[in-house]
Amino acid sequence: MTNTAGFRLSCIQAEPGISRAELARICGFSEMAATRIVRELLSAEIIEESNADDQARKKHVGRPKTGLRIRKDGLFAVGITVSAYHSEVSICDADGQLCASFRLENVSLDSVSQAARFYANALRELIESSGVNIDRIVGVGVALSALTSPERGEIVASEYFGWAHDDGQFCREIQQIIDLPVEIENISNALAIAEMRFGAARDVADFTLVHVATFVGAGIVSDSKLVRGDASVSRGLGHVRSAERPLICTCGRRDCLNLSATGFGILSRMGKLDHLTFDTSKLSYYAASLLAVLKDENAAYLVAEAGAQIAPALDFIGNLLRPKMIILSGYLGSNDVYFGSVKNALVAQFDHDKANTYTLVPGTISSVEAAALLALHALCYSERLDYDRFARAAEQSPDATYG
Repeated sequence: MTNTAGFRLSCIQAEPGISRAELARICGFSEMAATRIVRELLSAEIIEESNADDQARKKHVGRPKTGLRIRKDGLFAVGITVSAYHSEVSICDADGQLCASFRLENVSLDSVSQAARFYANALRELIESSGVNIDRIVGVGVALSALTSPERGEIVASEYFGWAHDDGQFCREIQQIIDLPVEIENISNALAIAEMRFGAARDVADFTLVHVATFVGAGIVSDSKLVRGDASVSRGLGHVRSAERPLICTCGRRDCLNLSATGFGILSRMGKLDHLTFDTSKLSYYAASLLAVLKDENAAYLVAEAGAQIAPALDFIGNLLRPKMIILSGYLGSNDVYFGSVKNALVAQFDHDKANTYTLVPGTISSVEAAALLALHALCYSERLDYDRFARAAEQSPDATYG
């Protein structure tokens, strides 16, 4: 099996019930070759056959045709999410459904290596308790609040944790304990990838995801590919200039979007901060306080005002990139009050008309799910799929477990 196995799996995952003939046409090879490839994938227990008439999208007259679909228990992916709101490890099946997760408390983020080992050991315990065969896991996805370089597997910088230029140490520590490939990504980009394959943007080739919580970030997808900046380093939207506030951003300015359209700004306006500059030691406080605010009806007007502040940035994105869709994600971004305020501001201030421009939708995937889904996207539904490893696993005892 060549390294295009992941692409073939991607086609089957995207079109459950696809026939061998359809698969051959999409992939550009003969039906005879398709039959051989399908036989190998069936033997490796990665896909299974299904009657096409069981699929709502297929209606045939006469004898039903045999279709193909991903086996949910054929492959798995695991994830690590590192943020103020989600400090969790997780497992998902090959179809992107969350199988198990565990929320971690009191994680020390002072040291990159110690934090990585803590998460990796927690993930190993989750794998052991879940009963998932380690030989059926494609790899580890790491989604975190940081600037990352997936190509180099490193954390470039983090306004949240104070980490910078770890030279791949976080990923190496995880790989030493889990012994699986590791894919690292900024949370906004991980969410964009997850929404593209499994969520709101599943059939959308060009869209932008804007993630709003304590701060704001964005992930851009063009022609079904994530767009990256210089040196493949993901960047944030939060430093776009906005209304000036009596706060100081991590970049030193007082007029960043991070200060006016986010949880940090809302907490300041409510008098819940005794400081003007973002404090990495108060991550848990920021998260807990914002979640409480979102439940407080008396604070709804501040949430709405923050939503209105991000509308100009979305209008700019819409005019510059012409995406088909903009997804507002995160605890704040997908909040009903915040989301509704953004929509109203776009119509009132910029004559937004979804019929002639992008559609604005709330995110459907959480940061916890995004980490494991990142691993599926990068290490299963791509040329990086290690098909031979899973073919060998199918020949071993089905009762094999971790270690």
